[in-house]
Amino acid sequence: MENIQSMIENKLFTKGIIVSKNAYNQLELWRSAIPGNGTELREYDLFMTTSEAALCFFFKESYPVNEESNFYLRFTDRQGVPLKVDPSDLPMKTGRINNRNKFVLGPSGSGKSFLMNNIIEQYLTYNYDVVIVDTGDSYSGTCKYKGGRYIQYTEEKPITMNPFLMDKKEFNIEKIEFLTNLIFLIWQGPDAAMSSAQKSILDNVLMSYYHQYFNSGTQWYENKTSEELILYLGKYNIHEDDLFSEYENEAKGQHTYYDILGITFDASSDEIKEAGRKLLKFYHPDKNINNPEYESENFYKVYEAYDTLNDEERRKIYNETQLILIKSNDIIRQPRSAEEWNESFRKAIIRKIKELEEKLVVTELSFNGFYDYCDQFLPIYLNNKKHNIIEKEFNLRTYLFVLKDFYKGGRYGTTLNESADNTLFDESFIVFEIDNVKDNPKLFPIVTLIIMDTFIQKMRLRKDRRKALIIEEAWKAIASKLMGGYILYLYKTVRKFWGEAVVVTQELDDIIGNAVVKDSIINNSDTFILLDQTKFKDNFDKIASLLSLNKVEQNKIFTINNLNNKFGRSRFKEFYLKRGSKGEVYGNEVSLEQYLTYTTEKPEKSAVEYYVHQYGDYDEALRRIVGDLKVFGDSLENLVSLVNLYQNPLDKKINSFYRIMKKEHKGKNVFKVISQELEDRQITFSELISKQNYAYENL
Repeated sequence: MENIQSMIENKLFTKGIIVSKNAYNQLELWRSAIPGNGTELREYDLFMTTSEAALCFFFKESYPVNEESNFYLRFTDRQGVPLKVDPSDLPMKTGRINNRNKFVLGPSGSGKSFLMNNIIEQYLTYNYDVVIVDTGDSYSGTCKYKGGRYIQYTEEKPITMNPFLMDKKEFNIEKIEFLTNLIFLIWQGPDAAMSSAQKSILDNVLMSYYHQYFNSGTQWYENKTSEELILYLGKYNIHEDDLFSEYENEAKGQHTYYDILGITFDASSDEIKEAGRKLLKFYHPDKNINNPEYESENFYKVYEAYDTLNDEERRKIYNETQLILIKSNDIIRQPRSAEEWNESFRKAIIRKIKELEEKLVVTELSFNGFYDYCDQFLPIYLNNKKHNIIEKEFNLRTYLFVLKDFYKGGRYGTTLNESADNTLFDESFIVFEIDNVKDNPKLFPIVTLIIMDTFIQKMRLRKDRRKALIIEEAWKAIASKLMGGYILYLYKTVRKFWGEAVVVTQELDDIIGNAVVKDSIINNSDTFILLDQTKFKDNFDKIASLLSLNKVEQNKIFTINNLNNKFGRSRFKEFYLKRGSKGEVYGNEVSLEQYLTYTTEKPEKSAVEYYVHQYGDYDEALRRIVGDLKVFGDSLENLVSLVNLYQNPLDKKINSFYRIMKKEHKGKNVFKVISQELEDRQITFSELISKQNYAYENL
């Protein structure tokens, strides 16, 4: 009480207010302070003031209360009293927030991963699906305790997914956007900017790829108008004037593959080879680099004719089908009226579509299938003589070369071709640990992106469950302008499916000046969680501006872990939870069992693992550790050190040894003494214990 009185007097003094004490009616004032006795105050003890001044101390006179909701998390108030706090449903209902997305900021060592572990464990007591993308092994304990799936990326066993696989219902603009970004990410990297030409080409190749897979061979074009079919062919960079020119040429005189190679219908295989090779050499692009009148289409026509006629089986089929059609008077003849011309032109358009369908066959939906399709599609698209796309706008050779790393036989050949384990969609808790690829600038953003896409698929499938995607430091892999649109799409979509996206970060530089963080993440997160910000105090104005924190909220934040409220409480750290425009400070105070589950300290995690290995069950292991700590009679830190030395759970023998060592080396660091003895005698810890016990028995 004296400390509080002194603090208030000092604060008032800094404002020019000098506190004085009444000496003549102290008993009267004391009685009037008892609840219900306010009427005993006399007029001379009252004064007129503003409502703000009258209420300024009220926040000190009341404590937070439990929030009335069926969905709540348990934390403590600043005095250590347990509280029910609803981070999502009640604030949404009252209009305090408009979405459940969260942004978590805390420097290294502030306890953010520890807090997130506590939040996740409590989430899983409800009907929650939680997916975590982690790069620091922070959630392995909670994952094992809750029986979740822990998936670690390694070169030998990479995380694989097939983002190209979908049914016709799933094919939409958002999916095209995602795949366009993914392909460009592989090709140019996360920091490159996609030009309009590149985006248009990638969009068209994807749309035609899926159209061929879903509709090829179905005669879908019969119900389309000629105008619609011309628009469709625009996806192949084939336009109305191209179709008209081709139609006119057909009307004047059709060229068969034999005509193109300049050989007779009954030419031998050797004659075909000789004529084909000669023309291919003549029309090859490398031979015509400086030829302004060169038309690459001639090379592809010769190649197609040679490739077909040089194969006896394909030549036979061509002779029996295509050649007969080409010579048919029903297809090629001069129209006599406008109506007949329109019908004839429509047939020419459909012939072109059939020709493309036969040439561009899609056998599977995978990266391999897409790559093969690009190899056939892009030369047609890029080399249109009237609408030619120069190499500077889209370099086909580098495109195919770079993408080949993810094609069959390439270094990452399985990453985008093998479907994810379908059982993942039924798991309520999955941790993707991708620490092994965080230093791989090519793979890191791609793996992060496909995990996010897996979450979106899971989100659509499990509509009756809450969902949370938690991205630790891995979010930096996709925080580029290229990915900004996709992140925005994720944040807006997750709300519709009873979900939330949570980004966790520790570096101030990560969020200041990053447009993607501001526009796509922070602007779409109505809940902020801040831990101890003392480290950022000098630069906090920038954070305050970014997170819309006024002076009142900033003052709350700077009291985190700075109050004299630790007496009689277990280990805890405080955090600031801002929902909407205002926030509160709570304590993250947990039991010893929870602490051992959430800890990110390597020695403590190792000690727990020894117990789990011995007893086979996480619950039982935690009970044993807590029980052993009571018997041990020393600090948790020393128990952990002893377990890691022994590489087994504690037993009577090790406890006895430790007590004797402490007694013999009173005032010294026992573990330093043990380490020195092990080094000097070149023996293991178990051998040292056995020798010591033998010596004591002989005494």
